[in-house]
Order: sequence, then C-alpha cells, then structure tokens
Amino acid sequence: MLYLYHVGFQDVISSLRNVNIALFVLAVVMALLGVLCDALAWQTIARKFDYKVPIWDIFLIYMSCVFMNNLIPSGSFSGETARIYFLEKLDGGSRIDRSSATVAATRIITAIPFFLGTIIGLVYLDLATDAPPWALATCSVITLILLFLNAAFFGVCFADNWLERIIFTLVDFIEKFLHIHVDRMQCSGIMDRFHKSMKMLAEHKRTLFISTFWAVAGWLSMTLVAVIVFRSMGVSVPLRAVFAVYAVMIFLQMLPLFLPGGVGLVDIVMSTFFTAIGLPAHTAVAATILIRLIQLWLLTAIGGLATAYLVKKINHNAPMAVAGSRMAKGF
Repeated sequence: MLYLYHVGFQDVISSLRNVNIALFVLAVVMALLGVLCDALAWQTIARKFDYKVPIWDIFLIYMSCVFMNNLIPSGSFSGETARIYFLEKLDGGSRIDRSSATVAATRIITAIPFFLGTIIGLVYLDLATDAPPWALATCSVITLILLFLNAAFFGVCFADNWLERIIFTLVDFIEKFLHIHVDRMQCSGIMDRFHKSMKMLAEHKRTLFISTFWAVAGWLSMTLVAVIVFRSMGVSVPLRAVFAVYAVMIFLQMLPLFLPGGVGLVDIVMSTFFTAIGLPAHTAVAATILIRLIQLWLLTAIGGLATAYLVKKINHNAPMAVAGSRMAKGF
C-alpha cells in the first residue's frame, strides 16, 4: 500500500478502470494455454516411458505443480515432487526412477526457451532502450546464476556420481538426526535406473524435439500474457523487453523467501523494471497488478482446485485398485 501511495494510488486506479475486458480475458486464456503447452511437453516425455495418463490429468497435475510452487517457495522442488507423486498414483505403477526422469527432462527442456528469450531480452534492452545500467546488470547476473544452477542440475541428471554424492550425503544426515536406517543398495538401484532412463531419453531426438516445441509454445504464451495486458491498457510493450523482466520475476519466485509466489517483492521489482524501460510508474504498477492477478492468484486458485480434484480421484480409485488386486489373487 505504501508503494501504491508513492506511485499515485488514483493514477493506478484510473489505469485499471480503462482496461479492455476482452483483451484481459484473452490474457487469461494465454496463461492457461501456457500451462497446457507445458503439460504437452511433459506428456510427450512421459509417453516415451509408457505412461498412459490422459492430457487432461497431465494438465491438472501441472496446475497442481503451479499451486504447490506458489504456496511453498522451494526452487520448484515442491511442485516437481507433486508432479512425480500424482503421475505415479494416476498411472497406478511404482516407477519412481522413470517418473523422476520425466520431470527432470522437462525441467531441462523448458529452460531452453527461457534462456534464449532472456538473452534476446537483454540484447534488446541494451541496444534499443534507455534501460539504466543497474537494470541490465541485475538481469545479467540473475541470468548467469540461473544458467549455473541449470548446468549443475544437468550434471546431476547425467553425470555418474554427482547425484549419488548428494543423495548419500542426505542419507547420512537423515540417519544421524532421525536415527533410522536407509537401504543404500535400494537407493543406489533407483539412481542407477534414473541415469539409464535419462540417457535412453537423450537418444530419442524426435521426442526431445516435439517436447521442446511445446515448451517454446508454453514460454511464448506465458510472456504474451504481459504483452496483452499492456495492450488492454492501451500501451504497447515489445515482447523482447518482457523476456528480460520475466527472467527476474521467475528467479525471485524460485527463491525460498517464505513469501508464497514472491508476494510483494516480485510485484515491486516487476513494476520497477517496467518503469526502467520507459513506462510511466502508474502504468507499470497497474500492469503488474493485472499480470500477477492472472499468473499468480488465478493460476494458484485453479491449481488448488486441481490438487483437491486429483487427491479425491486418487482416493476414489484406491479401493477399486485394491479390490481388483484381491479378485486377481482369488482367481
């Protein structure tokens, strides 16, 4: 509220009143389409591992992933864990190594358009705008940090001993502080199968290409949300400029700051960056409110409903699966 007062509360309200509702609804549709494209990118990988979960359930799982990531800031760990859990339960199998591989692979694939878009955005900000040096430096540093983290994640997925060292370090910690015994042979077997799954997937170029196509479509859909929101306010902002601002937003949302969805911090930073590329402060704040209304609050709410639906569906299917198993044993 203090930030709104500083910018000009009445000016922000005036900008919000002039929003074209039809274009705003289109922005909502683009946000949902972005999630659907990400779900298709994941389903393409999951099918290669013989998962038969329909696209509607995959979409709902991805919505649940959004809900968990925004609810529990943990570098997307909470959302990825939810994806693995729901995929395993809905498929009816127990293939933790393969389900983890599908999630890890899509995380790597969805990073490709993110970095390409960010680089394009940085070049545009440097050459075609009057963005201050601090804005360019901040975007560049954040991009390098995310690039390093994703490179490390890639190494964990494909290097033979990185994952083992991390897991066994965690096992030592768990055994020491919880006074329980963890079967290291079983852990080692799961990690070995995980590595084999990742290397097998790397050989399927067509699958990777199709998944990357959907990932690019998802990233473009999500960034177009901001462009359409600005258009609904009668303001034109180049898509290339949005790329760089979104890189900062995603980085801040991933930080474990105990702020669900980066509430407050992300909003102020986004408004500041939009102002830095030449937009009036009240317009930048109004646009940020609308963008966050769609990509944080609306998607989180839908994701919460999706999570409740998936849990109910799993609980409903569990007794049927047990009864089917007993009947099979009886015969």
